[in-house]
Amino acid sequence: YFRYIGNIHKSRLLKRIIPALSFFTAWSILYVSLVTNKIKAISAHYVPLTSLSLVSSFIAFLITLRSNQSLGRLAEARQLWGRLFIVTRDTAQLLVVYVYPKDQKLGLQCARHLLTFPWLLKDRLRNTNCADKIINTMFLSKASDKQQQDLAYITSQRKKPAACILRIRQLVADLASRNVLPYAPHQQIETNLNEMNYILGMCERLKGSPIPPLYTSHASRLLVFYLFFLPMALHGSLMKRNVTVLVTSAVSYAMLGLDEISHVLEQPFGLMPLQEISRNIMLDVADAFMCQPPSFVEKPELMKEEHFTYPYNQTERPPPSYWP
Repeated sequence: YFRYIGNIHKSRLLKRIIPALSFFTAWSILYVSLVTNKIKAISAHYVPLTSLSLVSSFIAFLITLRSNQSLGRLAEARQLWGRLFIVTRDTAQLLVVYVYPKDQKLGLQCARHLLTFPWLLKDRLRNTNCADKIINTMFLSKASDKQQQDLAYITSQRKKPAACILRIRQLVADLASRNVLPYAPHQQIETNLNEMNYILGMCERLKGSPIPPLYTSHASRLLVFYLFFLPMALHGSLMKRNVTVLVTSAVSYAMLGLDEISHVLEQPFGLMPLQEISRNIMLDVADAFMCQPPSFVEKPELMKEEHFTYPYNQTERPPPSYWP
């Protein structure tokens, strides 16, 4: 706690709320030092602190509700990316076991698209272009004609993560049509691709549907109203001038900070470590292809009939009629 208090000047939250905090602190200093001395009529009329506390109850309720909604959005975003971690790892293992031994080129082609999916999703959610270097590395190292075609196809699409899913689905369908991929793993890969499509859609929903602005603007107006009249109420309750300024600054810092935190949590993808998550997903997919388990040297022999143990001993107890 002492470390946090000592590093308060480095706080990113303080940097975000410093304009509003400076305004209300300056207004409290102006009120207790100039207005109450120069204009006696204003100093005679003050806002009762008990009446102002009613407004603070509504503000606390609105900020708490907004913070809970924002934390819910953050929890949902973390759950979606956790599911993406599992789905991509499972898809990579299925490709290694069922596709790569039979068609290495198509297996690696699917792996490249699977590797680039989290980076493309991160760029789409943050409106950045950081994945271009990774895409070029994946598809242009020892590039063949098919890799160049894949690169041109992905970079030309409006929604690049969906293009990766579509390309993997096309490659898997080709393997299934040639009876290279069995039915059961084909269905499981299709299920995983559907799950990736679902994650993409839900992440876009979180990004494109924030908390209604009407709710945000109403809470902000009430907060400004409360902090503006707070020095009048504190000074009217016979509080000393320096204490009035100190209390106003502390309350402004607390309430403005909570309001700003709820604003920041509203867009959870800016807070989550998507860079590290995408990197770990890429490493998991690469480990699945590079660190394969040892192959079976020989097939296990079938047990002979005399090694089976029958549940009935014919000498002691006769077997039932359905026993062969």
